[in-house]
Amino acid sequence: MKKIVSAAVLGASMLLALPVSALEVAGTQIVEKVVVAESPLLLNGAGIRKKMVFDVYIASLYVIAKTSDAAQVLNSTSPRRMQMNMLRTVDSKSLHEALLEGLQQNVSAAQLKGFAGKLAELEKIFAEMKSANKGDVIVLDFIPNQGTKISMRGQAVGVIEGDAFATALLSIWLGKAPVNEALKAALLGKV
Repeated sequence: MKKIVSAAVLGASMLLALPVSALEVAGTQIVEKVVVAESPLLLNGAGIRKKMVFDVYIASLYVIAKTSDAAQVLNSTSPRRMQMNMLRTVDSKSLHEALLEGLQQNVSAAQLKGFAGKLAELEKIFAEMKSANKGDVIVLDFIPNQGTKISMRGQAVGVIEGDAFATALLSIWLGKAPVNEALKAALLGKV
């Protein structure tokens, strides 16, 4: 009996020593928890962004409390994170154009015009990155009353102020016309 109990305790302790990973997507471990602006966030969902037949990146959405409601995520006044683990190399111009196209599909022409300065900031940030290489991680932290903090390769590369712009960026994946419906469903934990 002692041997069975000892084996069970040993087995349980080995499980506790394993790193916490909620999900594996395309061979990449996606962590379950992150901290943004001193707020713990949970992985809401993750999926692959495909463009034609190519896998471009793994998108992971982190929120305060899990939800399958896109509007709840978009309208949240809590920190949120969109993380992109690159599965292929993409030049910065193409990446910026893809984000711009996603915005054009999800915000009005007037809103887009109002974001002109912020879009110029975003373009400058991506131009300085030159490219997002396979294996790179791009992080968009949406921080209320601050804006969008952009990091790449573990380094902060810029902040674009404004909650409205942060929400607009997030609408690229969760808006009325997301870059991919299956990816939106995955980010919302529906698959």
